[in-house]
Amino acid sequence: MTALERLQAARLAATERRYEDALRDLVWFHEHALAENPALAGVRLSYALFDWIQLGKLYPPARQSLEDVRDRKTQALLRGEGNWALFHDVEAINDRLDAPGATHALYLALAESAPELARQCAVSALPAIVTASDHALADRIRPAPEDAIRARAAQLSKVVLAIKHGPFIRAPRRWAEVRGYADLVRLHLAITTGIGKPAEAQRLHALAIDLIHSPPLRAEVRTAIARRDDLPRLYRRGWASAGRRLRRT
Repeated sequence: MTALERLQAARLAATERRYEDALRDLVWFHEHALAENPALAGVRLSYALFDWIQLGKLYPPARQSLEDVRDRKTQALLRGEGNWALFHDVEAINDRLDAPGATHALYLALAESAPELARQCAVSALPAIVTASDHALADRIRPAPEDAIRARAAQLSKVVLAIKHGPFIRAPRRWAEVRGYADLVRLHLAITTGIGKPAEAQRLHALAIDLIHSPPLRAEVRTAIARRDDLPRLYRRGWASAGRRLRRT
């Protein structure tokens, strides 16, 4: 069974109320998927964690298991045993657990005990730092906002042009790229506004949209900056339908 097949098996097991099987497969995917295929990095910290959170709503030991994974990795970082990848795991889990304050606190601790590691983790920590309204710190550690937006806009346009047409490939990847760009823009707008520069934030907002030359893509970006969806609608609908079916039985 491949890693993706195991992830699908976890989803099926959850809908069939085989919760222990689902949790076992999700833990395996988190711990071993990258060894099989490094390209699954994004899936591992997005869709797979979403699955884990949803399973936790049906089966509380699953949420406790995810919290235990987070705590174990956090302690390793605090002992000086971690790296950026480990911090990114913790940040992503905290985000799904709706605990950005834990990431902010971890970054502050690392800034004291392991400043070089904190420097490497700064970009990953930025969303949690902004959520904590620590805009001064966020401004100190972020890259130059206009440079970051210009580079990501160029990447977005290039990737979208390269996406092959196909109903099961194009939409999710296009959505992910647009969301990533919108998240970056919103982050810099929040920091810039938070440090008392609303006019500069307005300029960056206009720039972020103007840099996208394709009218349809520009419209998607404008909408995405204004409103964030955690996951594609059809994906969320699938889990919601599964939950309703289970509650009726």
